[in-house]
Amino acid sequence: MAENIFDENSDGIILPEDENPFRNELKTSTAIKLNLNGVVTELKKSFAKTRLFTIEDMVSDDEGLIHSGFVFSAANYAALASINEENVIAISARTNFLAPVKLGDVVEFEAQAYFDEARKRDVRVSGKVRDIKVFEATFQMVVLDEHIFMAQQKNIQKEAALRRARERENG
Repeated sequence: MAENIFDENSDGIILPEDENPFRNELKTSTAIKLNLNGVVTELKKSFAKTRLFTIEDMVSDDEGLIHSGFVFSAANYAALASINEENVIAISARTNFLAPVKLGDVVEFEAQAYFDEARKRDVRVSGKVRDIKVFEATFQMVVLDEHIFMAQQKNIQKEAALRRARERENG
């Protein structure tokens, strides 16, 4: 079983950022909270493996059920890592939650990206606890030239300029 890097040890608390061997290679989601989204354990072109250690903050009931939103978020992070570009966003996902995840489970995600030269890419992600598949999804991701907020701002400004030009023409 994988060691939970979030447990306290004799040296104190090990932060997930300290255990991320790919922190210098990752271009995507550099400010993401790894304790809520997982740690990259393998990184290649168009491929990533991540490991999510479930923690108390993810629990949704008295039985220790992990809220599916945390599982989805961790899978999305694996998909982002597989593309590993600075400006990449998810635009859609088809997901299947195949089994529940409980407090203390370690979910191992594998993400394989396709169409690696295109702006729009499909990424297949599967998540397992031990050898039991608990999650699978296909994410559609888009690689942008700049941050989505910059692109959005430019689009708003362009639309405003077009609207003003139409208003001047009409009157």
